[in-house]
Amino acid sequence: MAPANTMRIPPLPLDEMDPEQRRLANLGADAVVQVLARAPELMRASSALGGFLLAQGTMAPRIRELTILRVALRCQAPYEWANHVPAALGSGATEAEIVALSDPDAVWDSEDAAVLRAVDELCAEDVVSDPTWAALASAWDHAQILELLFLVGYYRMMAGFLNSAGVPVKPGQPQLGVCGHPESAVPAPVATRPRSGKTGVTGTWQLTFTHPAGSKELILDLTTVGGTVRGSIYDTQLEVTVPIVSGTVEGGQVDFTAEVTDPARFDVHVSAIVDGDVLTGSVTIKGGGTFPVSGFRRG
Repeated sequence: MAPANTMRIPPLPLDEMDPEQRRLANLGADAVVQVLARAPELMRASSALGGFLLAQGTMAPRIRELTILRVALRCQAPYEWANHVPAALGSGATEAEIVALSDPDAVWDSEDAAVLRAVDELCAEDVVSDPTWAALASAWDHAQILELLFLVGYYRMMAGFLNSAGVPVKPGQPQLGVCGHPESAVPAPVATRPRSGKTGVTGTWQLTFTHPAGSKELILDLTTVGGTVRGSIYDTQLEVTVPIVSGTVEGGQVDFTAEVTDPARFDVHVSAIVDGDVLTGSVTIKGGGTFPVSGFRRG
């Protein structure tokens, strides 16, 4: 059965959301959040489990995202597919692997094959067969297998919600079974600014973080002490300041980690090169992939 072709539950307008709901919407998948906001307690409970599976689980990001995409295929869930193709690419999956998910004759290594068979069996029969369980158990411990079962269950649930509520795929997003070429694969442009004459990474930086869910404008404050980095990242959209918890600098190379706690909990790692007044690099979201960031010195 095809997904509903119209939105059956109207999205809650952003100006009618509470601050927590707006921050969740601004993280990405805004259409999902705006529909779920009609049932705020359900949204909080669902977001907590989804956030754990994406950011705090133990599955390697690549196989986790391939698992989600296989669920989307088996459940014929176009929105789920469209929003996880960029995450899969950012987590190390190749375009060829994503396309191969639709190919019944595709050849996978033994661990990937066991995981994908488990997805197929759960979606078809609600049980993992003995041979597939044995293959999983030869590579994974019980905790990892449990996480896989819950991941498949969570995204089957989300597929049923998305298809039934009629949440649409946005223009330009990959169609079901197609890899596409997400915008995030293109480095973010760097604005042209006059040179300040300053050197080093210490200072205030205005950055653009390019992500499939939408670009973000960030303000990065950095100070360096004895080869270490201190400071914070301010998300102008979420209006949230995230402290840097650890980092190093060597010449123009800076690497640091920040812990996001609001509106969801996850770690981000930034690796960048500073050349005069220009910063270019990448942001790795734990469990969510790696995406480009760039910008210029403000002060």
